[in-house]
Amino acid sequence: MTLRQNYDAATTVRTARRKRVARAVSIAAIGLVVTAGATTTTSAASKYSNCSSRGGILSIGTEYNFASQNTVWVTNASFTIERNSGHHNNVYLRVRKGNGTDVWAWTSGDNVRGGQTKTKAVSKRLPRSSRPYLKGHATFDVTGPDPSCAAYIKY
Repeated sequence: MTLRQNYDAATTVRTARRKRVARAVSIAAIGLVVTAGATTTTSAASKYSNCSSRGGILSIGTEYNFASQNTVWVTNASFTIERNSGHHNNVYLRVRKGNGTDVWAWTSGDNVRGGQTKTKAVSKRLPRSSRPYLKGHATFDVTGPDPSCAAYIKY
């Protein structure tokens, strides 16, 4: 081989190595970005629960995330009354500590219509050690005695 051929062969090898290293670095960077994104999105969560009584169904939901290792950040709470088209249903939502102490409360008037979903902003940070939960309670508007039920979601 001539000197020029050796130089060209060495340059080709160096170029191929640089490309492999650059490709490996970019793949690693993409992996880090995906991992960081997954870590951020997996900390946010939603949970749902429901209860029923004499045909009426209360469905509740909440969105929250584990703000740190020791706290829960509750962002909102929502509810829907199903299979009851009454105009005078009553609902209340409570975020409580495990001992039953209310941290956040919302009570409707005697005017909740069935079939509509309502979402309420909570924006509360709670220690996980307090075993927080969401309680939803509904009294359904029916002929005769009004039945009620309660649904719970643990954070």
